[in-house]
Amino acid sequence: MGQNTNVTNRNRTESTKSYFCPIIKAIERSGKISIIRFNVNTNIQRFRAPQFTDVRRTYDEFLKLRKHLSISNPECLVPPVPPSTTSAGLALEEETKYLHIRMQKWLDIISENPILIHDEELVHFIECHFGYSPVVQKDKPASGLKRKAIKMQGPPPDDTPELSNLRPIVKKFHQQTSELSAKFEKVIKALRNISVSKDELGLKFSAIADMEQHSGMANAFRKLGKTIQIISHSYLTQANTKAILLIDTFSYISSDAYSVKETLTNRQILIKELLSVQASSRSKLSIITRLKSSASIKSEKVDEVLASLEEIRSYEQNLNIKLTRVTTNLLQEGRQWIKRSSDNIKSALKEYTKRQIEYERCLLTILESARPDIRNIDHTGGLSRLGREFTRTKNKNDINSSQTAQGDAWSGIQRQKNHINKESDFRFFKRNEDVLDARSAFATLGTKIN
Repeated sequence: MGQNTNVTNRNRTESTKSYFCPIIKAIERSGKISIIRFNVNTNIQRFRAPQFTDVRRTYDEFLKLRKHLSISNPECLVPPVPPSTTSAGLALEEETKYLHIRMQKWLDIISENPILIHDEELVHFIECHFGYSPVVQKDKPASGLKRKAIKMQGPPPDDTPELSNLRPIVKKFHQQTSELSAKFEKVIKALRNISVSKDELGLKFSAIADMEQHSGMANAFRKLGKTIQIISHSYLTQANTKAILLIDTFSYISSDAYSVKETLTNRQILIKELLSVQASSRSKLSIITRLKSSASIKSEKVDEVLASLEEIRSYEQNLNIKLTRVTTNLLQEGRQWIKRSSDNIKSALKEYTKRQIEYERCLLTILESARPDIRNIDHTGGLSRLGREFTRTKNKNDINSSQTAQGDAWSGIQRQKNHINKESDFRFFKRNEDVLDARSAFATLGTKIN
């Protein structure tokens, strides 16, 4: 009976778990202003209703919300809002599509954080009817020259080595991803320059075709020029793909790492502040000790010191509670950030690899489309000097693609068959022994080769 009651209570707790689910429906662009339209479903009691439809917020308003969440919740690693445009400079529809995907991922991360979804500012962000601006304006724990001076002092003593070791790692990771993004920009710039050069080369081959008197050579030059121009366009497409998958990904990861580093810096500033308050508390205690040993004690002086000590101890207690909360939550969120960053990099590299394979296959198809015109220049097909046989094709489609198992169509020679006995080979690999015994050696050496 007691076990059934525990199961019922657990199910009731899971069913009443707070959730905040925003779903982007569309993104509109008015000039340079991006307007995000989304719906929200929630069961958090602070909201006036469980559902909000067609909520409209500009991209700049999301930036304001993110800034507030980051400052008001020092125990959370709030990711930066993704950029409104890609580095590829695509058409408006493509830019909107990528912004839609990235903003939805950002909202998903925010909605999965149990602390951020209970922030009062989030309620105002969803429910306000006109332009949003944070109700409560907060500043960083330290900014400007003061922040730089604190950083120059070095890290304070920290009893949580996981977080103290994480900050230099994140700082190095931020620098390396930023440098990697800059190098990718140079690579993509070179690809675009190559695309322009290849397009010019294709035009020159087409011009040569107009001056060529031999019909076969003229057709070959003309086809070669068109092929090179198509390849130049594919280079431009490849550059845009690399810009989106590599530059944008690593630039965002770099900015996210910088945000994590600053959050960990704020924790170190909090530790230094706590140490300073503890030093002030010890100083007040020493003053009280001297007053007790003094011959003439003024009651006003004692009351003043006691009031100051009580205030400092109260502040110290609040700082201790805040530091414990920040440390406990950052330990968990730091691990989640490492996993999220790793998954983002793996996903980008996986998608880039797929796109690169598709590009190479497309490039091979483009090159093979020019093969019939090159081979039909004369009766030898251009292969006689290499000592290869050639049969003149009547139809351009008679030549098979090289991307098949029949063989390499460029050389016209079929791939050699695997003459090893398949059955013996299968029996050999089926064995699980680590040591090659006599029977396996006999089966291997006794394999017939045709």
